[in-house]
This record gives sequence, C-alpha cells and structure tokens, in this order.
Amino acid sequence: MVERTTIELPSEATVDLSATVPMYHISGDTAASEGEAAAHLTREVAERLRRLGAAYGEWKIFEPGPYFDLTPEQVTTLVRVAERVATVHVTFYLDPLLPSFQDALYYMAEVLQPAIRRGTMTEEIGQGMVERWQRLIAVEEIARGLLQHDIGYLAVNGASDERARWQPLWQEAATELLDASLLPNLAATPTLTLSCDFPLPAYRQPGRLRRLRRAWIRKHGKVAPVGSDNMAND
Repeated sequence: MVERTTIELPSEATVDLSATVPMYHISGDTAASEGEAAAHLTREVAERLRRLGAAYGEWKIFEPGPYFDLTPEQVTTLVRVAERVATVHVTFYLDPLLPSFQDALYYMAEVLQPAIRRGTMTEEIGQGMVERWQRLIAVEEIARGLLQHDIGYLAVNGASDERARWQPLWQEAATELLDASLLPNLAATPTLTLSCDFPLPAYRQPGRLRRLRRAWIRKHGKVAPVGSDNMAND
C-alpha cells in the first residue's frame, strides 16, 4: 500500500511568490497578520470569480492568465477551467499563495521526505514539520474566521470540492514516523480553495443548433427553413 509520505509532491504546487503581481503578495510575521492578508486576497479573488460569468463570453477562448493577472506557470498551479456541455466550472487554488504553505511544502519535499526515504528521520525533523503545519493551519483558520460571514466568499467557497479531491489519498496508510498532528481528519482540514459554476455562453455550447432545431420542431411541427434565423430568435 502506498504511504502518503512517499508520494511525490507535484512540482506545480510550488509558486515563486516573488514573481506574482502585488495583488497576490501576502506578508505577515505572525499567523494573525498573514491570516488577515490571506482573507483580503481571498475576497479579491472571490470578486473576480463572481464577475467571470459575465466576462467569460467576451473571450473567444478564455485566457485565465490575463483575467487573473497570472503568468502561464502560475495559471498551471492556481487555476482550473472545465467547460462542460452547458456550464463552466472554475477552480482557484489559493492556498499555494500563502507563504506558510510554501514554507511547509518546501520543508516536506526537501527535508522530511528525504529523511524518511533514507531512514534518517529524527524527532527534530518531525518537529520542524509539525511547527510549519501548525502555522499553516493557524493562518487558514484565521482567514476563514474573518470570512465566515462574507457572502461573496461563501458563494464561491470550494472547500468541499477540494476535500473530495484528496479523499482517496486520505484513505491510504500513513507512515508511523509522522506525528499524529500531521494526520488530521480531512473534514477538519481548512483550505481557501475557491470555485464557481456559470452557464457556458450559448454560442459555445456543443450541439446548440441541433437542440434549437428540435425545439423548433416541437413548437411548430415542421423543420425550419434552410438559412432561417428564426430558430435563434423565436
């Protein structure tokens, strides 16, 4: 059975925070100040997601980079756009923009996992991971606490979808070398992931003309004249 700590971390989980535009800069020497900055950024991104439904149709091919002020590399890490038959689902993974997240990720990839693989795990190394994890959780909980009554945030809160994405991994066995605090209940693990759904513009929907013809026939009992614009306007 695969152990959680032996799974390679995706390289795209890393974000060069110094390369982001000022909007995405989160600073704070304490968990409280970082959490406050994270809550502010979450509100900003939530507002962009709220406006995206109206703006999406203005793009022949939607480009999340220009819309969210992100480079192509940052888009790979932070944004997922899925067009379905009649809707669009957009996810924004905000957690990687937290300095505490990147600190914990780096320590896990460069210190903790190599020590476990080499059999050189020590209490000091484990405690270093615990401290970084606790800092990250504190930041997330502070931010979510500040957002708990924010209607704009609640409308695009993607925590449930994010936890569902990790559910299969949480069911795998974990190494006994990890401190219990590093193996939390998934339902209690906070995240600032955001997501939204909105209608795919009609002109982009596959099979739209076919559905219009069927609707015309049901309504009028005959096929619309060739070249007629009445189907779209009726």
